[in-house]
Amino acid sequence: MSAHLAIDLGASSGRAIVGVLDGNPLKLALEEVHRFEHQPCPTPAGPVWDLTGIWLNILEGLRKANAWCAASGIELASVGVDTWGVDWALVGKSGELIGLPHCYRDPQNVAALERVVKQVGGKEALYARNGIQLMPINSLFQVAARLAVEPGLFGAAERLMFIPDLFHFWLSGEMTTERTIASTSAMLDLKTGDWDRELMDQLGVPNRLLGPLVDAGTVLGKLTDEVCTSAGISHRVQVIAPGGHDTSAAVAAVPVIDKAESWAYLSSGTWSLLGAELDHSFASPESCAAPFTNERGFGGTVRFLKNIGGLWLVQELRRELLEKGETISFAEMVDQARGVTPFQTLIDPNESRFAAPGKMAERIRRFAAETNQPEPQSVGELVRCCLESLALSYRHTVDLLESVLSTKIDVLHVVGGGTQNQFLNELTAATLERPVICGPVEATAIGNLLTQAIGAGNLSGLPELREVVARSFELKYFGDHNRDDDAGGPPIISIPPEVFSRYQDLVAGV
Repeated sequence: MSAHLAIDLGASSGRAIVGVLDGNPLKLALEEVHRFEHQPCPTPAGPVWDLTGIWLNILEGLRKANAWCAASGIELASVGVDTWGVDWALVGKSGELIGLPHCYRDPQNVAALERVVKQVGGKEALYARNGIQLMPINSLFQVAARLAVEPGLFGAAERLMFIPDLFHFWLSGEMTTERTIASTSAMLDLKTGDWDRELMDQLGVPNRLLGPLVDAGTVLGKLTDEVCTSAGISHRVQVIAPGGHDTSAAVAAVPVIDKAESWAYLSSGTWSLLGAELDHSFASPESCAAPFTNERGFGGTVRFLKNIGGLWLVQELRRELLEKGETISFAEMVDQARGVTPFQTLIDPNESRFAAPGKMAERIRRFAAETNQPEPQSVGELVRCCLESLALSYRHTVDLLESVLSTKIDVLHVVGGGTQNQFLNELTAATLERPVICGPVEATAIGNLLTQAIGAGNLSGLPELREVVARSFELKYFGDHNRDDDAGGPPIISIPPEVFSRYQDLVAGV
């Protein structure tokens, strides 16, 4: 029996989840001991993260995890942190934080992207170097934006650290950079998976800031005396790096057992990340045009994926309603969506206008007017528009994936919080016309926990990790004609062929 603690930080909330690995064969049981919300703070310099607030909640999660383990007669063995991607901080020689890390939605990044792309010879030249989907949120453009405005910050700094690395430093006192989170930055060399120091020199980024990379599963050290005292822990818990990027942790937990089956994954939450797991990086003119990104995964794998603007759309619609004093749950919004006429209005979820916070309903209606479609008015019409458009985007992306890699995708594994949206799952299976397997919901925390277990020597590697996931958690099946039980069967939603053609025309700007 072993117990591990996952600190799983999303861009709006965080959880501390204890995972107990036990039994023969091994199974994983989860216990959420702490949950909290956080948000970017507006400042004159731009939106920044409330690091000290998050840190206090991490310490509280440690306290509660230790107390729960003690009450259960188990000793907490390790802790690891995963977070959203791309955001970073600067740290001085003494370990002092130099400035607050900016939120990836900082509008200053857009101009920096244009400037850097021009400086390196165009987006195709940059993609050939890093194999990363061109997005303003990429750390490369964030760094360029801050360097242009506040070069003195970089002169005073000793190390650039991504958010999970910073918290691992605060936990253990060890400065490290985990490879999967670094790979979201667009600052790594496509082929070597190490820093592209030549590119950094070209952009004026001091190379001393770029520390050596470590792989997920690496033991970083033990909790510092200060952290142990604060959390009331009497023994020295190990700090083990999971896949620091939450998507890396989630993909590690995809419960793939049938090695003969060609599969793709969809990490479904605020963002949708859809792709395939490869054993090497891949870049071509077609993957650049798509675009697909090459991010590092556990065990030397490559997450070849596309970022899609996921349930953020619905989250923003709900936030607007709450600000108006209209209390409504996500479940109620989906129920209303089921009751309206299907496929009246479609949007491209990847349009840049939908990435910014605020006025989501207005943006959707404006897009509908510009594309000569009915303007959705009710909550149900707005939500249905978003969910149908996401499902069609998944189909479009799977088609691109098959074309670029010259392969056939047999099944889509969906993991993460979006698996709880059964209507979206039904739409996805109907649109893809192939089986969709949903679960586990807590894939990110599970991948985090079991990667720690590998680092601690309790699991042998990725294949055994996925076997543990498959036997520990319930999976739901949509659109699987080959299953005999009630969980399978054909999708209950029929999608006319012309609907996908309409969506493709929208994406193409026709």
